[in-house]
Amino acid sequence: MRRLFEFLKLFFKGAVGDPFERVEYKEGTLNDQLLTVILSERLGIPNPMYYYLVELLPYLGEEVPNWEVRSSNRKTVLDRALKEFGEP
Repeated sequence: MRRLFEFLKLFFKGAVGDPFERVEYKEGTLNDQLLTVILSERLGIPNPMYYYLVELLPYLGEEVPNWEVRSSNRKTVLDRALKEFGEP
Protein backbone atom coordinates (compact mmCIF):
# COMPACT_ATOMS: atom_id res chain seq x y z
CA MET A 1 0.00 0.00 0.00
CA ARG A 2 2.84 2.35 0.87
CA ARG A 3 4.46 1.69 -2.47
CA LEU A 4 1.21 2.60 -4.26
CA PHE A 5 1.07 5.94 -2.43
CA GLU A 6 4.69 6.63 -3.28
CA PHE A 7 4.01 5.82 -6.92
CA LEU A 8 0.99 8.13 -7.00
CA LYS A 9 2.97 10.88 -5.30
CA LEU A 10 5.76 10.63 -7.89
CA PHE A 11 3.23 10.45 -10.73
CA PHE A 12 1.48 13.66 -9.71
CA LYS A 13 4.75 15.41 -8.98
CA GLY A 14 5.92 14.58 -12.49
CA ALA A 15 2.62 15.60 -14.03
CA VAL A 16 2.21 18.87 -12.14
CA GLY A 17 5.56 19.75 -10.53
CA ASP A 18 7.72 20.23 -13.60
CA PRO A 19 5.80 23.23 -15.05
CA PHE A 20 6.05 24.98 -11.68
CA GLU A 21 9.80 24.44 -11.58
CA ARG A 22 10.11 25.93 -15.06
CA VAL A 23 8.07 28.96 -14.07
CA GLU A 24 10.16 29.48 -10.91
CA TYR A 25 13.37 29.19 -12.93
CA LYS A 26 12.13 31.67 -15.54
CA GLU A 27 10.98 34.06 -12.80
CA GLY A 28 14.42 33.91 -11.18
CA THR A 29 16.14 34.58 -14.50
CA LEU A 30 13.91 37.57 -15.26
CA ASN A 31 14.40 38.91 -11.74
CA ASP A 32 18.19 38.70 -12.13
CA GLN A 33 18.00 40.46 -15.48
CA LEU A 34 15.89 43.25 -13.96
CA LEU A 35 18.39 43.72 -11.14
CA THR A 36 21.23 43.79 -13.68
CA VAL A 37 19.51 46.62 -15.55
CA ILE A 38 18.72 48.50 -12.35
CA LEU A 39 22.25 48.14 -10.97
CA SER A 40 24.05 48.50 -14.32
CA GLU A 41 25.65 51.76 -13.19
CA ARG A 42 27.23 49.84 -10.33
CA LEU A 43 28.69 47.39 -12.87
CA GLY A 44 30.21 50.22 -14.93
CA ILE A 45 27.60 50.19 -17.69
CA PRO A 46 26.23 53.68 -18.33
CA ASN A 47 22.46 53.80 -18.04
CA PRO A 48 20.58 57.04 -18.80
CA MET A 49 17.54 55.78 -16.85
CA TYR A 50 19.55 55.14 -13.68
CA TYR A 51 18.07 58.16 -11.92
CA TYR A 52 14.56 56.73 -12.27
CA LEU A 53 15.50 53.10 -11.68
CA VAL A 54 17.15 53.91 -8.34
CA GLU A 55 13.67 54.62 -7.00
CA LEU A 56 12.98 50.86 -7.22
CA LEU A 57 15.86 49.94 -4.89
CA PRO A 58 13.90 50.26 -1.63
CA TYR A 59 11.49 47.62 -2.94
CA LEU A 60 14.28 45.32 -4.14
CA GLY A 61 16.80 45.99 -1.36
CA GLU A 62 16.44 42.57 0.25
CA GLU A 63 17.22 40.81 -3.03
CA VAL A 64 20.42 42.72 -3.86
CA PRO A 65 22.83 40.66 -1.66
CA ASN A 66 21.49 37.40 -3.11
CA TRP A 67 21.76 38.81 -6.62
CA GLU A 68 25.38 39.80 -5.98
CA VAL A 69 26.21 36.23 -4.93
CA ARG A 70 24.42 34.72 -7.94
CA SER A 71 25.97 37.14 -10.43
CA SER A 72 29.48 36.75 -9.02
CA ASN A 73 29.37 32.95 -9.13
CA ARG A 74 30.67 32.21 -12.64
CA LYS A 75 29.79 28.53 -12.53
CA THR A 76 26.15 29.35 -11.82
CA VAL A 77 26.03 31.82 -14.70
CA LEU A 78 27.50 29.27 -17.11
CA ASP A 79 25.20 26.52 -15.83
CA ARG A 80 22.20 28.76 -16.37
CA ALA A 81 23.25 29.64 -19.90
CA LEU A 82 23.85 26.00 -20.76
CA LYS A 83 20.54 25.01 -19.22
CA GLU A 84 18.69 27.71 -21.13
CA PHE A 85 20.37 27.28 -24.53
CA GLY A 86 21.65 23.72 -24.30
CA GLU A 87 25.18 22.42 -24.52
CA PRO A 88 26.99 22.73 -27.85
